[in-house]
Amino acid sequence: MSSRSNVDRMPEPPASARQRRKEQRPGEIIEAALEEFARRGFAATRLEDVAERAGVTKGTIYFYFKDKEELFKAAARSSLAPALGEIEALGANFEGSAEELLRLHLRAIYPKLVKNPRARQILRLLIAEGPQFPELVDFYYRDIISHGLAILRRVIERGVKRREFRRTRATDFPQVVFGPVLAAIIWSLLLAKQHPLDFDAYANTHVDLILNGLKARKGK
Repeated sequence: MSSRSNVDRMPEPPASARQRRKEQRPGEIIEAALEEFARRGFAATRLEDVAERAGVTKGTIYFYFKDKEELFKAAARSSLAPALGEIEALGANFEGSAEELLRLHLRAIYPKLVKNPRARQILRLLIAEGPQFPELVDFYYRDIISHGLAILRRVIERGVKRREFRRTRATDFPQVVFGPVLAAIIWSLLLAKQHPLDFDAYANTHVDLILNGLKARKGK
């Protein structure tokens, strides 16, 4: 029998390998979509482009995702939701002070979100194209931003109840606590070449600034 016949009769991968490949496919499509969104922007990205980059047919994308908007949402969730879940889990069984917990949360945000290139790409896209696609901004606020704000609000409330923190408007506006994080991401998007940030030093400054505003003062 010739070598060509042997090649023609090579067995197909076992069912377990095909199943693993099928389970990995949504992740491969999301990865391709992120690359196309970063390259072209949301409006200009076509599912045909994503399919070509992922090595699948356009119909395969529709098997997993209803449309381009749902693919973007899946990409945002896969890029940001696990990081938020890890940050939230830091306080699940934490027995230390609220100050220690807030320091832990804020310092975790920088490596998991600010230094996360996917998080920066998604925010850049929303800043540039959000007015054209308000449903994507609504999704981003509902599923990502509001989750992060809720985590910070709980830590602040914990500190107030324990009399470690003063009752301030920060409990009503945790955006003030989170604001320097967004500022760092936007700075890195626009001005990193002109003035790169030392994120570790910036994070420490952020923590000190917030705690100096929150910590209870003696005699009050």
